[in-house]
Amino acid sequence: MSTKTPSPGEEEPEIPRSFLGVTANEQFGRQWSATEDLPSAKMFALNLTHRAVEVLHGLREPAQISRWVTEEVFLSIQKYVNGEVRRRSHLAPAARIRKAPKFTLSHMHLYSPRDGVVEVCVLVKQANRCRTAALRIEGIDSRWRATAFALL
Repeated sequence: MSTKTPSPGEEEPEIPRSFLGVTANEQFGRQWSATEDLPSAKMFALNLTHRAVEVLHGLREPAQISRWVTEEVFLSIQKYVNGEVRRRSHLAPAARIRKAPKFTLSHMHLYSPRDGVVEVCVLVKQANRCRTAALRIEGIDSRWRATAFALL
């Protein structure tokens, strides 16, 4: 006799409630946090943006920001970095040398669509261009985690 394992898109099977009236997913799953219970969203966004830009430029390993982002964001950043490494491997050895880019972060805009969620835009100024980093941070398990990140 086989038991059916639900696929990710299916409904969760009915699990009997414990004597406290809490399911396993409610007790051990992600716990959303209120903004007032979290550290400064501005400082977190600045620190994450700074380190993520360094990762995208090849100055840091993607694993160094893994604790600050969700798995989806980490995998997308890692995919980009791996593509860049592969692309640079086809260049001549002299062209592979990368200088650390100088950049500054300025003009930050924060917007909170609901409690425990902040959407942030940060201007990233380089010598010859300006870019914008857009990220969404959510309070998960009493700390901020980036659920979306883009460098435009």
